[in-house]
Amino acid sequence: MLIKSQNGIQIVNLDNCISISFDGNNHIIAFYPFVDGYDKLGKYSSIEKAQRVLNWIWECYRMFQLLKLYSYGNPKELFDEYVADQNFGLFRMPNDEEVEE
Repeated sequence: MLIKSQNGIQIVNLDNCISISFDGNNHIIAFYPFVDGYDKLGKYSSIEKAQRVLNWIWECYRMFQLLKLYSYGNPKELFDEYVADQNFGLFRMPNDEEVEE
């Protein structure tokens, strides 16, 4: 699955990451398995918003995996509206204003 950064200038392949988390400044960061390997994907005004976006990334990944396995039905109905509206296999980092606490 791919993640498009909040500023639109990076696309990160989730398969190459060892983790995605947020720092003390509420940046969501993708970490890679090499020294100092990371990308800041987005910045949020609160921890709650950063946590919500991490949950959306997780849900989008789950939806991506489900859609790869099952071609019938509409598994998008199982997910948050923001997640369900994402393109297949791509998560676009939302702007801070798009995230409710």
